[in-house]
Amino acid sequence: MTTVTMVRRLPELESLRGNAALVYCGKIDHDAPRTLHEALREIGHVPRLDLVLATYGGAATAARRLGLLLHEFTDRLTILIPDRAWSAGTLLSLCAHELVMTPMAELGPLDPRLESPGGTPAVISSGQIHAFRTLAEEWFAMKEGEDVLALLTQRMLPATLGAFYQAERLTRQIAIEFLGGYQLAGEDIATVEDIVEQLMTGYHAHDYPITRRDAMRLGLRVECASGAEETILYDAVAHCREDLARLAATSGGPAGGGPDVRD
Repeated sequence: MTTVTMVRRLPELESLRGNAALVYCGKIDHDAPRTLHEALREIGHVPRLDLVLATYGGAATAARRLGLLLHEFTDRLTILIPDRAWSAGTLLSLCAHELVMTPMAELGPLDPRLESPGGTPAVISSGQIHAFRTLAEEWFAMKEGEDVLALLTQRMLPATLGAFYQAERLTRQIAIEFLGGYQLAGEDIATVEDIVEQLMTGYHAHDYPITRRDAMRLGLRVECASGAEETILYDAVAHCREDLARLAATSGGPAGGGPDVRD
């Protein structure tokens, strides 16, 4: 099996911040919880845990499993983001009590994507489905929901539309669970739901970069990485990606951390 995820201790960060630290680099898939669990068992339960996260995304349900697993081993979780924590990586980030982000760090919209049947683009997102309705109403003055639905079902099977509906509801459910249960625990549920709504529907591209300043304005608990933290984070992720690329070259498969087509 091709290795698409790497989890390892990060002693340099442990020395700097005084907390147990792991780096997670690669895809968020359904094999990832086992890999993470092995690393967490070596550490044991700790009062504070730092997780360096670098991922293009993966499966929403795998992100939920990873988040719940992390909280089994610590009382306070900080997720540090060197560059990209997109899609399911953004979803996982919501389970942290706080985020530490570098100037290069990016979160992304929570915009589930699914492989589509023939006759449509290979990968489409729930945001594109919403955009079609807006286009029909704003560009062509179509006000009747039935007319818009009829147009959609000419190109997509009802079952596919149903799958998008389920994927979006699942992502929203996990986002509210994580954000309301950890990062914004004790905040008004309306505040949590507003932030999740913005992450779900407030951006017009799946790869829209949500910087640390954007995340702060959104209402997430974000700290800026120090210069010393930046150096450690960038180096750690670069080394992990090099190792994953070597493993992929040896096995003949793709390296982890590439774009995901599920969520």
